[in-house]
Amino acid sequence: MQPPKTLEVSVISQFIKDLSFENFKTLNNSEKINPLDYNININVKVEKERNTVSQVILYLFCEAYHIENKVYILEIEYGGNFKIKSKNIQEKIHVLTVECTKLLFPFLRRIAYDITRESGFIPLNIKPIDFSQSNKKN
Repeated sequence: MQPPKTLEVSVISQFIKDLSFENFKTLNNSEKINPLDYNININVKVEKERNTVSQVILYLFCEAYHIENKVYILEIEYGGNFKIKSKNIQEKIHVLTVECTKLLFPFLRRIAYDITRESGFIPLNIKPIDFSQSNKKN
């Protein structure tokens, strides 16, 4: 019996590609706004999957509301460059969309937490995501 095949994945770099925080309550900083409702969307984009070095971008879009009033909008594009040694393109795409996103997500999550906290709001604490489940087609 052969041992399970291992795949070599190297993280070349990680980076913030774009970041935007729009605070609509800057004039009313003295009032605490609780509770907030959120509309959160996270997307994964893979670029150059056929190249030696591929790029994965996590895109976070979050709108925070209090009652029906918009409180803030947070948009973050956080990415990484990865080198994956595999001749099988389907295997490589799977690693990029599942495993590489798992490596990037904690950093995106921490940036969102810190920005919202430093802006005077309750920190945005995004629950962990199982990218292997969100990657499956129904």
